[in-house]
Amino acid sequence: MDTQLKNRKIVLGVTGGIAAYKACTLCRLLIKGGADVYVCMTEAATKLVGKSTFEALSGHPVSIDIFEDSKSISHISLATNADMVLIAPATANTIAKIAAGLADNMLTAVTLAATCPIVVAPAMNSNMFNNQATQDNLKTLLRRGIYVITPASGELACGTFGPGRMKEPEELYEDVCSIFANRIESKPGLIENNQDRLPAPQSPLELTQTRLLPKSFGVGFNVLITAGPTEEAIDPVRYISNNSSGKMGFYMAEAASALGADVTLIAGPVNLPTPKGVRRIDVKSAVQMLHAVEDFVTKTDIMVGTAAVADFRVENVSPIKIKKTDDTDSITLKLVKNPDILATVGKREVNRPFTVGFAAETNNGEEHAKEKLERKNLDLIVLNDVSRQDIGFNSDNNEVTVFDKDGKVAHFDKQSKANIAACLMELIFKAAKKN
Repeated sequence: MDTQLKNRKIVLGVTGGIAAYKACTLCRLLIKGGADVYVCMTEAATKLVGKSTFEALSGHPVSIDIFEDSKSISHISLATNADMVLIAPATANTIAKIAAGLADNMLTAVTLAATCPIVVAPAMNSNMFNNQATQDNLKTLLRRGIYVITPASGELACGTFGPGRMKEPEELYEDVCSIFANRIESKPGLIENNQDRLPAPQSPLELTQTRLLPKSFGVGFNVLITAGPTEEAIDPVRYISNNSSGKMGFYMAEAASALGADVTLIAGPVNLPTPKGVRRIDVKSAVQMLHAVEDFVTKTDIMVGTAAVADFRVENVSPIKIKKTDDTDSITLKLVKNPDILATVGKREVNRPFTVGFAAETNNGEEHAKEKLERKNLDLIVLNDVSRQDIGFNSDNNEVTVFDKDGKVAHFDKQSKANIAACLMELIFKAAKKN
């Protein structure tokens, strides 16, 4: 029995999405954790799961119609006595009704009357989830202090792959426990905002509050992250480098720390502030970065290589500035291969961490990413298209696809790098726990 759920009264709202059957498992888990669960269904949900199923699981009558007989519990009674209203699955239709303040069925009436935390777990087709109307409705819920549990990406009932899949019951159960653990007496309040849109979260730390990533997700993990470019000297004033800003790696480090992990960030030459709670080691060259990684890797559980490490360095660095003369039309620099940091870690036979790489590609991205995954012996690889100006180097946004050795794991559509980082670290922690 979970102490956070003991004697808690939870209204479990079930709407007419194909994921309604998962609510049966969620109901059972909540009761097993010590909660007293009252189920409230929409009429559409009863077409997918029988009312009697939830009555048998919860031990209480199931509420559907506001005008049912007097033996049923009223919507006001349900709302005022509840410690939480949890709607899982929440269809686009129900989300729109809640955003508009409608109370045309028992569930929406309970939600409108509730003064306790309200949690919404969307479940729908990707196009419906990404539709601007749905996104605006979700932002409205967030502005009002309602928790929105971001759906997972995966294969959907319609056969497509993308965001919109409701989290698994076990994950939702963890999220519910996290809310009670962190805000036992708090009630949702209106987030004052005169803008038409909810501002994007500024950091993964804020995302742990708005996207409901449990703050204990990474507890117990030692995470090592590389970020930024490297500089390979030509002479004392010139060097070879690339356009990596380091933003993605710094957001990954902040996300991992916000989720409870012990984080070491090895950063190339970038002008970015150190994320809160993160141990930072600054380096310049690929060789220096490798040495820093080797200093920490034996004490590392997860290694995430976001750094854009130079593939080659100058073999003979000039000790003095190379001068241009009138008779010098060209110079030749002999380049030698740099060590492959990720491959060095991925192929370790002893004390090998769960290893994640990034593939910044301009063409044939999936092919190159999968080849790197195999060649470097990685557990996961994250592909992003740096040829696109809107998500490439120095952009504040990204769009990525994650692969493991069995194929595609997840795809995250274009959104802020802070958002992507939080989603990726959640995925990485889950995968590492299973490994």
